[in-house]
Amino acid sequence: MDLKILVVDSDTEVTSSLEKALLTKGYKVRIACNGEEALKITESELVHLVITEVNLPELDGFSLCKTLRAQGFSSPIIFLTDKESEIYAVIGLEIGAQDYIRKTPLKINEVLARAELQLKVYLSKGTNRTIKIKNLEIDLERRTVVYAGKTKELTPKEFQILCKLAQFPKKVFSREELLTEIWGFPHAIKNTRTLDIHIGYLRKKIEEEPKRPKLFRTVRGVGYYLEIEKN
Repeated sequence: MDLKILVVDSDTEVTSSLEKALLTKGYKVRIACNGEEALKITESELVHLVITEVNLPELDGFSLCKTLRAQGFSSPIIFLTDKESEIYAVIGLEIGAQDYIRKTPLKINEVLARAELQLKVYLSKGTNRTIKIKNLEIDLERRTVVYAGKTKELTPKEFQILCKLAQFPKKVFSREELLTEIWGFPHAIKNTRTLDIHIGYLRKKIEEEPKRPKLFRTVRGVGYYLEIEKN
């Protein structure tokens, strides 16, 4: 399994050093120089671990952590910072981070060891959190999807839609329900095509014949449901 780590820091020397070390360990690495950029990455890609500085431009690390947790991001978050006061570590852990590491001096091996530990803990929790429906298997913790023996690369929103539908096969979810739960849109918004576009992406990635969908079914004027019976 390819694990992706997002490193967030405005200090290019730090991001460059960590990226090089993480790549040698076989991880995929994404770099963001501020919190806003980090959010865009987590919204479009599956990230298994975030290592972030607290003192970031535009959106600080604490705010980034709070936002990610509010959005349902469950992967571990490690703070890497120069801030000395113990209170910062306490705050970081209280708002949803798993670890807090001083980065002066930057000890690459320590960061790697702690990152590996958090990933092991995180992945071990997913052993019994899977949804299996015929030839579809969804690992809720590892955030992986296998259909007909093939791993499917989904964006975070696509994954959320699939999980919601797969947890209740044949249950019809209205467009308003899905838009509200997954995007946080108010019920009053009905004209957006956001959901329909994402369903189209899912059909292209998973359906054998996207133009004749057998899995992601539409109930005209209402919403969508997953047409698979549980084993």
